[in-house]
Amino acid sequence: MKAVIFDLDGTLWDTSDVVVKIWNSVLSRRCPRLKMTKEIMSSLMGKNKAQFMDDFFVSVKKAEAESLINEIFKCEQEYLKKHGANMYDGVVDTLKILKEKYKLAIVSNCQSGYLNSFLEYYSLRELLTDFECAGSSPLSKGENIALVISRNGFEKAIYVGDTKSDENAAKEAGISFVYASYGFGEVDSYDAVINSFGEIKTIADELLSE
Repeated sequence: MKAVIFDLDGTLWDTSDVVVKIWNSVLSRRCPRLKMTKEIMSSLMGKNKAQFMDDFFVSVKKAEAESLINEIFKCEQEYLKKHGANMYDGVVDTLKILKEKYKLAIVSNCQSGYLNSFLEYYSLRELLTDFECAGSSPLSKGENIALVISRNGFEKAIYVGDTKSDENAAKEAGISFVYASYGFGEVDSYDAVINSFGEIKTIADELLSE
């Protein structure tokens, strides 16, 4: 079995506009000295909860930061489950085409409810063989990619993501990395690049046929 494994934010969808508003709504009530911007959010995309806390809540005590981010994450999940966000063009149709040849999975550093909101709003569970996220697993992203490969018996897989952490995770898992250049980050190296989501169809055929 061959598989295409995807990152979530910056690869399948862009929630930054919605998420920035939710963050600032909570911060304005509870911690008005802090403000989230789209630029800051873009720099944080792809990081796990602990990294969010370390990088953003620098001046906030750990207990307060934990409480704040838990409330923010809950608000995000409730909103996204009802309204979705900006899915990149062609994602659903492309996933349906890929599923005819390959197993599909998602591995993200997001919280579990966030990923579930994405899957439920767009009714994508049936297209996926598996998914894993930092909110459900204590492992690193690279270890979670390797876990998904192992527990599903994937013989060969590629990982599609948009940040340096995605590049590192693919290397840690020992698989090819496809850089989604339309996403949030920049990377140092990759095995292939896509400038729009639909291009993954051709790239998957090239990398997984080797």
